[in-house]
Amino acid sequence: MFNRLKTIAGICLIASVLTTTMLHAAEQEKLSLNKNGIKVWTYQVTNNPMMQYRAETIFNTTLENAAGLVLDTERGKKWIPYVSELKVIEHSNQSDKFIIYMRLDLPFPLSDRDLVVEGKLSKIGNDKIIFKNKSITDARVPVKSNAVRINHYEGDWIFQRLNAQQVKVTTSGFADPSGSIPISFVNSFVQQQPYQMLQKMKLQLKNSNYTQKDLPEALH
Repeated sequence: MFNRLKTIAGICLIASVLTTTMLHAAEQEKLSLNKNGIKVWTYQVTNNPMMQYRAETIFNTTLENAAGLVLDTERGKKWIPYVSELKVIEHSNQSDKFIIYMRLDLPFPLSDRDLVVEGKLSKIGNDKIIFKNKSITDARVPVKSNAVRINHYEGDWIFQRLNAQQVKVTTSGFADPSGSIPISFVNSFVQQQPYQMLQKMKLQLKNSNYTQKDLPEALH
């Protein structure tokens, strides 16, 4: 389960590593992509030139299988772009919290990014699972000279059971990528990356079968 939990913050960060948080009214959103059952909304707010997003889709699978895939580090590398390192710093299977270190290998000429993330898992009733993550400072993970440390990040994944074999998945988040990244790259990333990630996730779910026993106790 330690390996599975490494991915939680990884998924949320990659989904929003170059974006900002969903703290604004829905009427500001623009539906920028609607393809293959996946929708991506983007918007901008005052004094922030970078686009922001919310993405959602419906998977034909169980709630436990969808959440279990997100928690599986080894499979996560098959469908989450840019992740080059994921390491658990602190976690107990009996706890609803964890701390991980993650490194992102961004395309040239961008510098690699890394961060320390504290995550929290929760289950609301029998039909909703939520992953909430935020960046923190941890003395056990000093800043590295060959990567830009991301200090401001928040991200959520929400899994909502619709019926026994359908789950609505929503992802949104906030991150200040720090350093120098062209805004044009950020905005292009925001529109396309969530779609690509959810599309790959859908393919992985066809070959996975996670059940309640694969989830940490906080989600039972």
